[in-house]
Amino acid sequence: MSILSGSKTLAIASFFLLVVLISRCSREKVAPDMNVPSSARDIVHQRYPSAEISKMRVLEHGKVYQLNFRFKGKNYQSVVNNFSILSIARQADDQIPARLLSKLDTLAIRGGKISNHRVVESIYDGNQFLDDIFDYELNGHKYVLTFEPYDPDLIIALRPYQQASYSTRSIEDLPEKIRQYINARHRPNPGFVNSLTNLSEQSKQNIINNNELTFAECRVNVLPDGAKTHEVSINYLGVTNLTMLFDDDGDLLLVPQFNRIRQFDPSFTTMSRLSNLKNAEIRHFRDLFAGQSQLFGFNLDSQQNFDESFRSEFENFKSYEFDLYNHKRERWSLRYNEQKELVNFFYSSQ
Repeated sequence: MSILSGSKTLAIASFFLLVVLISRCSREKVAPDMNVPSSARDIVHQRYPSAEISKMRVLEHGKVYQLNFRFKGKNYQSVVNNFSILSIARQADDQIPARLLSKLDTLAIRGGKISNHRVVESIYDGNQFLDDIFDYELNGHKYVLTFEPYDPDLIIALRPYQQASYSTRSIEDLPEKIRQYINARHRPNPGFVNSLTNLSEQSKQNIINNNELTFAECRVNVLPDGAKTHEVSINYLGVTNLTMLFDDDGDLLLVPQFNRIRQFDPSFTTMSRLSNLKNAEIRHFRDLFAGQSQLFGFNLDSQQNFDESFRSEFENFKSYEFDLYNHKRERWSLRYNEQKELVNFFYSSQ
């Protein structure tokens, strides 16, 4: 069975797993923060027995905490929940790999300043993943840069700058408002499935008893001002994984391409990739992209880019998605809310 095109978001997101930024730690220990339970410190000390904790903060009250510490002469930043470490970041040396610099010189994002190398260890169900992370400043904007050092194509990616980032596969780590939103839709929706006139009766029966939304994982981004966004990956009707975006208060910012399900053929195997943008929307975004220097060479004039432009709708909530390629196959993925304000993006060199 084919999946909805929006599922590419999850695959791309794997390039950016668990980015955590490190502040320079002092050697001085700090008094315990009463809002950070001793169990959180114990989780860190179990793995780093002589860690000198210098800073602690609550990321999600009663659920998730950030602890900065020094261990064997190196600065670390950890994110833990009530049971385990979610991610660990270690300050690395300042030497920038020559292969990375050489690759950057060939890309549309060349010319920026790269700094602050760190190694991030992401932990999923006991499995560990390492990523090399840098700060990257370009045209007055600051990004988080990551790359795949062992990939022959050396894929490079940019995301918005953050103080910290972590991922969790426990819905209990999320704010109550987001949990309620997902759980309220964690049930079949036969009325909606029966309204899909593009599908055959057999195709409808194949999904009619599946839950509409099922939580998979959440990536939390701590922004420079301390606010957070929650990128919640859900399984949609048992068919595909898509990512919703919520703000710090638990309010919905973006919906993915749920309505692409109406572009499947009756047997639910192939999908027509047709943009649903109106002429006024096309004109607005074409003019918007033309005025941004980082998008030079990325525009709506190519048929592929136009086909990857879509108005996403879910329960009367609307947002916009654009995947813009240049002739080198670099891509800017841009996400706008209903007011046509940019609320999320990422760049990939391939």
